[in-house]
Amino acid sequence: MTPLERQAHLAMIRARAALVLDHPFFGSIALRLKLKPDPTCSDLWTDGRTLGFNPSYAAALSEAALIGAQAHEVMHLACAHHIRRKGRDAALWNKACDLVVNQLLLDAGFSLPQGATHDPAYAGLSAEALYSELARLQDEPPNKGAERPEVQEETEHAEGGTGQSGEGKGESKDQKKPTEGERGEAELLGGHGASEHSQEKGNGQQTKPIAFTGEVRDLPVLDGGSGTAQKQAEQEADIELVQAMQRAKHMGDMPAGFLRLFRKRLHPTLDWRGILQRFLENCTDGDSTWTTPNRRYLYQGIYLPSRQESRIPHVVLAVDSSGSVDDTLLEIFCAELSGILEDYDTLLTVLFHDTQVQSAQTFTRQDLPLRLAPVGGGGTDYRPVTTYIEENDLTPTCMIWFTDLECDRFPEEPTFPVLWLAEQPNGTTPPFGELGYFKEFPSA
Repeated sequence: MTPLERQAHLAMIRARAALVLDHPFFGSIALRLKLKPDPTCSDLWTDGRTLGFNPSYAAALSEAALIGAQAHEVMHLACAHHIRRKGRDAALWNKACDLVVNQLLLDAGFSLPQGATHDPAYAGLSAEALYSELARLQDEPPNKGAERPEVQEETEHAEGGTGQSGEGKGESKDQKKPTEGERGEAELLGGHGASEHSQEKGNGQQTKPIAFTGEVRDLPVLDGGSGTAQKQAEQEADIELVQAMQRAKHMGDMPAGFLRLFRKRLHPTLDWRGILQRFLENCTDGDSTWTTPNRRYLYQGIYLPSRQESRIPHVVLAVDSSGSVDDTLLEIFCAELSGILEDYDTLLTVLFHDTQVQSAQTFTRQDLPLRLAPVGGGGTDYRPVTTYIEENDLTPTCMIWFTDLECDRFPEEPTFPVLWLAEQPNGTTPPFGELGYFKEFPSA
């Protein structure tokens, strides 16, 4: 490294250490990133693997602003902006993501580098919605004022602000505060304002001041990757997010607004009951009929067809009976499963296991409702369960695994579909099957 790069690298390490100590959620994610001096970039950038920084910029920035700049990059990753672009224009996508990220950070009390774009009026919009708005503004006449898009509840990816502020923290006193009718294309597409530091060229000369961009780039594995690579990247991002939230929660420093925000991103749709019912319905082999409506939906005023002699030939229920499994949740689960299985003609095999299969019980519809008493209490290993199924020539139509996911010893993927149901996220994601949670996260 050059002397300037060493100075900037040290400043980056100090800022990251401050994040770890004072903002553990951000620090946990920042520690995963490899620091890389990059004189070709404007300020900072990340792709989920690397945190690049311009040495001239990082060395000249105040410590508080550099902490905010690193938090900006981390927030891009927490919101999965590095895996969500999907062919959109990169520069415009970055501007849309910046509007989301910067307002969230200002609301959380961070100081951002001067020139960071933000606008409280756009709080509550997703990056995708803001991208569409910015694209619309690009197509308008230069002097035409931009109308505000309606603030809408995001469903697929929740990135709403924790609140709206007037003048955000870190906003330059010289920044223009235009009226509603004056806001337009120039403000959002190019009006970032001047940075408090100038960008140095390689020959030591300085150019005019630039705005803080805090670039987010696509995750490298997604560059021309397959749909499988996209899914793996999404799972990895979710795991890192859950682990960062747990670390912050453990240290008592997880902002309530961020907790609500990322709950929605991790669990945007069905609760575990809906996941369980959908999973079993997809495994039936009966035909549908409109003659008799499905009574499970009638109380909601929804008229759906019922199945004629609905059957699931064989369901295997694996119950993790290690000492950490919650018996209360098991009772709730058994009650729900019993209610659903009443609609199906099936054979149910229940396997209690810890590091081995401790007990096997068989039930039919006539034995419902289920009343299960766990047998075991040791550690956890998932592999003996599939071994037991193979050795005893069981041919399940599907399998439900009730567990706390406090284990990473998984078997090879079986030939039948598997649904995992756990108490709450803990950073472990099974390598196959669907996954549902009884709870999302502890309250803030």
